[in-house]
Amino acid sequence: MEARTLELVFPSHANPRGNAFGGFVVGLMDKVGSYAAVRRAKKPVVTVAIGQVEFRVPIRVGDLLEVVARVERVGRTSLTVRVEVYKERFHGDEDRVLATHGELVYVAVDEEGRPVPVDS
Repeated sequence: MEARTLELVFPSHANPRGNAFGGFVVGLMDKVGSYAAVRRAKKPVVTVAIGQVEFRVPIRVGDLLEVVARVERVGRTSLTVRVEVYKERFHGDEDRVLATHGELVYVAVDEEGRPVPVDS
């Protein structure tokens, strides 16, 4: 199962030098990762862990980000999602490159927030 979105980096997402805040990027990863997890579980999910996130190249104001999330593993109540963030200049000739990646873990929950089996 997969989910993806596009996001443009604005000055409000960056420090005074024009580099995107890591929290902004991780927030996008969590959002899109949860979309993939919900699609697979067909029920609400909550984030329980964010694995190692690697920032490979700088993300700057004006970059167009494509966030791609794929469910890699499904446990009884959990789903592990690999999220990749690709960047390219919104108006430019720079190639699309993998900028950031990581793994996030979600747990399917009921209305009271208690873990429930993914496949039930």
